[in-house]
Amino acid sequence: MDFDELVKWYDGYQIGDEPSMFNPNSVMQALRSRRCRSFWASTGAFDAVANYIHMNFEGLKDDVIKMLAGGRGKVNTTKFQNDMSIVRSRDDVLTVLIHLGYLSYNWRKKECYIPNLEVEGEMSNAVETTDWTNVVKALQESEELLQATLDGDCKAVAQGIDVAHDENTSILSYNNENSLACVLSIAYFYARNDYVIHRELATGKGFADLVLIPRKNVDLPAIVLELKYNRDADSAIDQILRRQYPAKVSQYTGDLLLVGINYDRESKTHECQIQRWEMVGE
Repeated sequence: MDFDELVKWYDGYQIGDEPSMFNPNSVMQALRSRRCRSFWASTGAFDAVANYIHMNFEGLKDDVIKMLAGGRGKVNTTKFQNDMSIVRSRDDVLTVLIHLGYLSYNWRKKECYIPNLEVEGEMSNAVETTDWTNVVKALQESEELLQATLDGDCKAVAQGIDVAHDENTSILSYNNENSLACVLSIAYFYARNDYVIHRELATGKGFADLVLIPRKNVDLPAIVLELKYNRDADSAIDQILRRQYPAKVSQYTGDLLLVGINYDRESKTHECQIQRWEMVGE
């Protein structure tokens, strides 16, 4: 079997300083069935997870959304009483999720995160049982956003990002490229199935805001997204070309989409430009 696929689906846990720990039961199930998919055991713990998330202690909703987008959340695990019937705070909920395996934990940084694709799907299922209808809708529509990007449909991409922005502006003050990048990570949630998503990847003479690199054996173009705030989408494309981002990303794939996105504070809308990059000599 493809080891990279096993890593994507079942690796990502940490114990102490060990950076790579797989879910052993899921690995064995995958080997027996000869394919990678979720083998997460459906137990009463899932109902508890959904209930804890639904409580939304101290902005827990925002933490869950950020982690679904590939981010991390700070957590104080020392407050937990080791009793799942006594859950009274955001830190308690996150600690329970760590104990149940829905989150991994970096003890040095005191951060938790979703470890792999298997658990990401289960967390997404838990979110869908809540009343966060707009969040659920945004996650479901992320597949359409990726397809619109691949099709070069600038209008549909801009509209899709508008939707993600309207729901998730509480995560950060939406006033710069960094906050825009966070919302874009959420909007492209579905892309994680086929892409490895990098924030501020070193490319050429600078750092691209968001880069989507196809996973092994995925026949899709790489995508470079440059973000602007109160500028214009054309200037984002110009920056990609001026700083020679394609030359670096082309090491991963021969096909490339350049995507420039601008947020206009006055109109509160996004503008998008998409350009297909043709490699010289190809």
